[in-house]
Amino acid sequence: MKKLIKPVLIVIMAILLITLITIIYFRSTEQLMDKNHAKTLVSERYKGELIKLTQSKDDRMFYVVIKDKDKKYSLEIDRKDETIKNVTSQSISKQVAKKQKPKKEKEKQTFITEKRAKQIVMNEVGGTFVDIKKNEKSKPATYTVTQHVDHDEGAMVSVNALNGKVNSVSWFNIERPQTDYNEGNAKKEQYYYEDDDDYDNDDYEDD
Repeated sequence: MKKLIKPVLIVIMAILLITLITIIYFRSTEQLMDKNHAKTLVSERYKGELIKLTQSKDDRMFYVVIKDKDKKYSLEIDRKDETIKNVTSQSISKQVAKKQKPKKEKEKQTFITEKRAKQIVMNEVGGTFVDIKKNEKSKPATYTVTQHVDHDEGAMVSVNALNGKVNSVSWFNIERPQTDYNEGNAKKEQYYYEDDDDYDNDDYEDD
């Protein structure tokens, strides 16, 4: 009996080996759909753009993804039968294009009045008003106000023409020559200005 088992096993192994060789042979010789043929098949059946075409590990299938305006399709193609299988679709969410808001026109700059600038300077240093000049080319635009604070001292105050903030104060000395009365007429007073150090708002205190 033992003598018969060994030959039987050999026959069975031979049959299996022949079967395996036959399968491999037929698989290697059978004609399977190529990628170009698959693309043609898809384009005939579906509208849209083919965005993906890959091959399965066993080379029996193509995996395809197609996208049109509204949907994305996923499907499989049997390379042997040349048939389409397992078709699924997915709606594409449309993003509503946001309308760009027109850029706001640059707001027109509104300056404080000269009267307001003079009042700010009066509150800051006191004294008597002498002169005011506006400079719109500076950034920010400014008013420069000259003020005689007392008999010997004056101040030139820079004021922000937009918000009324005092930028700086420069102090100077005033020299008044004696009035010369000739022929009953008084000569006009003359002033000599000597700039002191720049004014620091935080350190300044009213007298």
